[in-house]
Amino acid sequence: MTMLPAVAASASTSLLPSVLPVPVAPRRRALYLVGEAERSAPKPAAAAGRTMISINGRWTALRGRTVSYAQLLRIAYPDREGQSPGSATVSYRHAHDTALTGLLTPGDVVPLADGLLVNVNATFAS
Repeated sequence: MTMLPAVAASASTSLLPSVLPVPVAPRRRALYLVGEAERSAPKPAAAAGRTMISINGRWTALRGRTVSYAQLLRIAYPDREGQSPGSATVSYRHAHDTALTGLLTPGDVVPLADGLLVNVNATFAS
């Protein structure tokens, strides 16, 4: 049993218990499936004539005015070149332009905008 220090009462002070600080456990770093550097990489400067977009958290510089569903799949999964996914979801949004959000299906294109965020999830049958 822990004893708290006694507080002496006097005419000028009221009886206030002494407050002991509560020990705080140290915070652990959050664990992610991808490295922290990849998860929150700052947007690099784009080369002239290119637009910077983030695909699955990795910044990529692209040329042109639009990008297609198939191109985004190839960029997101370069090791799966030539294989068609069993199922794939491609979603996009722009951080500042709320009208530029949606899902892509095979054959769709989306206009390129600087800072476009794209998430590509695909399942490849083995």
